[in-house]
Amino acid sequence: MRVDQLSITQVRNLQNPSISFSPRLNIIFGPNAAGKSSILESLYILGNGRSFRTAKHNKVISEQHQDFTLFAKVESSGINHQLGFKRQRSGDTTIKLNSEPVNRLSTLAKLCPVQILSPEQYDLLVKGPSARRKQLDWGVFHVEHSVLSIWQKAHKILQQRNKLLKQRAGYNEAAAWDKQLVSLSEQVTQLRQAYCDKINPLFIKLCRQFLGQLDIKLDLFPGWTDKHSVGLSAIYREQFEKDKKLGFTQSSIQKADLKFLIDGSKLAGDYLSRGQQKLLITAFKLAQLKVMQQFGQQAPVFLLDDIGAELDQKHQQQLLDLMATQPNNQQIFITCVHLEPLKPLISQCDDLKLFHVEHGVVKEVTKSELE
Repeated sequence: MRVDQLSITQVRNLQNPSISFSPRLNIIFGPNAAGKSSILESLYILGNGRSFRTAKHNKVISEQHQDFTLFAKVESSGINHQLGFKRQRSGDTTIKLNSEPVNRLSTLAKLCPVQILSPEQYDLLVKGPSARRKQLDWGVFHVEHSVLSIWQKAHKILQQRNKLLKQRAGYNEAAAWDKQLVSLSEQVTQLRQAYCDKINPLFIKLCRQFLGQLDIKLDLFPGWTDKHSVGLSAIYREQFEKDKKLGFTQSSIQKADLKFLIDGSKLAGDYLSRGQQKLLITAFKLAQLKVMQQFGQQAPVFLLDDIGAELDQKHQQQLLDLMATQPNNQQIFITCVHLEPLKPLISQCDDLKLFHVEHGVVKEVTKSELE
């Protein structure tokens, strides 16, 4: 996957740039608050339908305007496409692929996989399970697209079960739903576990590069505790009366968590320093990228936002060295305030483009202009 061209209209403070990118490496630099991250935000929206910086879409729209528009020329699985995305202040969204309307965000996700490492990601260990589950399911989806339809079916049945619980129904009424829910939940869990099995060795190897010999691994909590190995069906039967009192199902795939463990059982977020947590998340994001490259439908666009903000100079250089060794078909976008730490990477890469951003104006510059 790559983005060849992007036109941005009425996004934050950007002055409606139209940009042609390198298929390999793109470095976007300039002072703080210039609009660098807004370019990455626009790229992220293309693949996810939402911002990574805010849950409020109105904040993405430039002041004094009622909507923003993105238009991109992309290559996906060897085929060229034109993609348009428009969102209004009312929340109404219009998506067009090759001039045809698109009604599902999953279509965007399949077409334009986008992975990001940004300052907003570094709280993943101390956030609730929902944030980690989203990261897990993003990875699972891009390796096995079928997980989405299975998850959606399970979600609908879970809603029906919860409705019966609120109606104080008897177990016999719920049993038929439970049979379907158990089957679908086990399928989702198997796909999640298969993804964890793929990413764990890559994650452990990268953690050793960034954190030394700490004993770190990923562990999937499926959403229920099965101490006696009785299976989910028996758990639903045993918990039914308590579920009915609570009015919802306690054990489900929607309670799953991706746990980051040190020394086999301790939660990394409780024991690692803030700096170590940042390095761990960096390793996790790079491992996700590696899984996509090896097992996914196609390599994602990789966004690295504000590299100098969170990592010290040593670990910045480690990260940049890893960027330099990415496959030739891996498109990368990096934003920074200062170019100095990136000069070794710039000198190594022939197929790159440099963009200077100031006051929302984007200007392409050449290597020779930096000398």
